[in-house]
Amino acid sequence: MERDRLLCSPEFARSPTMSKLLRFLVDYKIEDAGKPLTAYTVAVDGLGRNDSFDTQIDSYPRVQIGRLRRMLDHFYLREKSEKRLFIPYQHYEIILGRNEGATDTETPPVASLGDKSASNSADRRGFLGHAYLLAIVAALIVAALGAIYYLQEVESEMATHITYPSVIVKTAEGLSSSASRDKMEMAHSYLIGALENFDQLRIFDEDAEPASRSQYFLETSILNDTADRIQLRLVAADTREVIWSTRIETGTTTLRQADLDKAVIEIAGSYGKIAQHELSKYRGDYSPGYPCLLQFHQYIRHHDPANLEPALACMDSSARQFSNDAYLMSMLAIAKNVAENSNLANKIDGAGKDFALRATKLDNDSATATFAVAQSAFYEGDCRRGVSWGERAVSLNPLNTRILGYLGIYMLACGMPEGEAYATRAWEMDANADLDIAATVAIQKLWRGDAKGAQELSAKYMDFVPGAATGLEISYILASARLNEKEEARKAWRLLAERSGFSESAEPRKVLGRWISNPAILNELEAEFKRARLY
Repeated sequence: MERDRLLCSPEFARSPTMSKLLRFLVDYKIEDAGKPLTAYTVAVDGLGRNDSFDTQIDSYPRVQIGRLRRMLDHFYLREKSEKRLFIPYQHYEIILGRNEGATDTETPPVASLGDKSASNSADRRGFLGHAYLLAIVAALIVAALGAIYYLQEVESEMATHITYPSVIVKTAEGLSSSASRDKMEMAHSYLIGALENFDQLRIFDEDAEPASRSQYFLETSILNDTADRIQLRLVAADTREVIWSTRIETGTTTLRQADLDKAVIEIAGSYGKIAQHELSKYRGDYSPGYPCLLQFHQYIRHHDPANLEPALACMDSSARQFSNDAYLMSMLAIAKNVAENSNLANKIDGAGKDFALRATKLDNDSATATFAVAQSAFYEGDCRRGVSWGERAVSLNPLNTRILGYLGIYMLACGMPEGEAYATRAWEMDANADLDIAATVAIQKLWRGDAKGAQELSAKYMDFVPGAATGLEISYILASARLNEKEEARKAWRLLAERSGFSESAEPRKVLGRWISNPAILNELEAEFKRARLY
C-alpha cells in the first residue's frame, strides 16, 4: 500500500504527527469517499484537537496539511514511482494519482532460490534444515544490503539537500487545570503553524528526531497557575545555551496572538535570533548551501560591496549542487536581479524568472517562492501581476516582514500609494527588517511632512550601519534641510556624493542616478533636492 511505503520512509518515521495525519487522510478517503473533509474534522479527528477547536482563529490544520503536502512532494521527487499520493492546493482530501515526475524503470527478474530436481535427490529433513539456515543467511544479507543502501541514500540526500536549522517546539509540563492546558495547547499549535511558514527553518514536534546539525528547542513554561503569562525560551540543543527568551500574555486572544507573532518574527526572521546564532558559526564561510545563504542575506541587509562577488559566486555554486531546494531557488531569483543591477550578471548562470518559477514548482505553498515570482513580475514592469503574486505570498506567511516590506516598496514604485501600509507594517513588526524597508518608511514620512520623524528614523539606522542604505541617507539629508539644519544636511550630502564618485557641488541627479534607476522616483527626489538648496 502506498501509504505504508511512505510511513516506512525516514522523514515520516521522524515525524509522528505527519504519520498520524497521513494515516487519517488515507483512511478517511477509503471509508468516507463521498463526504467532504473540513478543517475542523482534520483538526479534531486527524490531529487530536479537542471539540472546542475554532478554525476561524487557529490555522493549525491548514498549516499541517501544507506541511504534509511539502513532505509528499519531497518524497516523490526522490522516489520515481508510477503512482503517488498528493493533496491538491486549497484542499484537505488526499488523492492517489499519476506521479508526473516518474521515470520508466525495468523490474529486475526474480531469481529462483531452488531447483526441483536437486530437492528431489536430497534428504527432505536435511534439505529443510539447510533451507532454514539459508533463509537466515539470506535475511542477514538483505538486512546488510538494506543498511548500506539506506546509508548511501542518506549520504546522497545530505549531498543534494540543504540542511537547515531545526526547531523542536516543546510543550509546558505539569499543567493542573484544563483551562491552562487549553491555553498552552493553543499557543503550542500556533507557534508550530506560524514557524512552519518560514522556509529557512525545519519545525518539529517534541517527539520527533530531526536530522540536522543545528537544532534548537523552543521551550514553553507557565509563570502563574492560570497560564495568563507564559515564558518562551530558545535554547541551542548542543550547548543548552539560552539564546533568547520572552514573556507572552495570554489573557485575551488578540493579545496572545500579537505577542506570539512578535516572538515568531524575532526567532525565525531572516535576521532573527536563529539566523544570528547560525551566522556566528559560519561567519565568512561561503560554502555552497546554508552558509552561502546566510552570507547572501547579510549582503542584502548591509550592502557591503566586499561581500557581493563572493556571495554571488557561492550562490551560483549552490544552484548546481542543490537544484531541488525551493528556498534556494527563490533566493537565486533575487541574487540574479542583484547581479544584473550591479553589472555582474555573468556571476549567476540562469535567469531570475526561471529560478522563481522553479521554486514554485518545487513548493507551491512556499511564501518565499511565491514572492520570487512577484519580484520577477515587478522587475518586468508588470505591476498588476506582481501585486497578485505578492498578496498571495503575504497570505501564505503574513509574518515574513521581508515579503511585506518589499511588496510595499514595489507597489510604491508602481505608483500605488497603498504600498506604504505594507512597508510601514513590516517596519513596525520587525526592527531588524531590511534597511531598504526602513528607508522607504522614512521617505514616506518626509513626503507627508513629518520631517522630524524621517530624520530620527534615518539617523537611527545610519548610526547602526553607516552607508548600508542610500535611501536612509537621502531621507536624512532632505529631512535635515527641511528642518533648516543645513550644515548637517550638507555634511551628509558630501559623504554620499564622494562615495558615489562625485564632488559635493555635482548635480543631484548625477549622484542620485548612481543609486536609483526608477525615473519617476529620480525626478521626484531631484526636485526635492533643488528645493533644499544645499549649494
